[in-house]
Amino acid sequence: MSDLLGFHTHVVEGVAESSFVADPQAAFPVFYVYSDIVQPVVAGHVEAPVLRVVRISGKDGDVISAHYDRPHYVPVIRQSFQTTEIELRFNSGALVPFERGKVIIVLHFRMRQIL
Repeated sequence: MSDLLGFHTHVVEGVAESSFVADPQAAFPVFYVYSDIVQPVVAGHVEAPVLRVVRISGKDGDVISAHYDRPHYVPVIRQSFQTTEIELRFNSGALVPFERGKVIIVLHFRMRQIL
């Protein structure tokens, strides 16, 4: 909670004012992965083409890696495509500012099962 409200220490007694800015992302360290080929889903109070929500951990400058043992399938809205756009965004909607390094995303497709 102290990180969320911008306090340096984890114990605050009495009335105190933080010398840091409150960081609403501190309590929810995630990236939202968006793509223009997937069917929009309800995300909060809007519909958005979200591929996955990726939980992140580490400090600024750390390498972040996420691996999933079970695939997460979402409906694709196009029958064919040559390219796709993918964006990684914070809770605030701001683009994740990659200054160096690589982002590797592997997509796995399967035929839709008809029940």
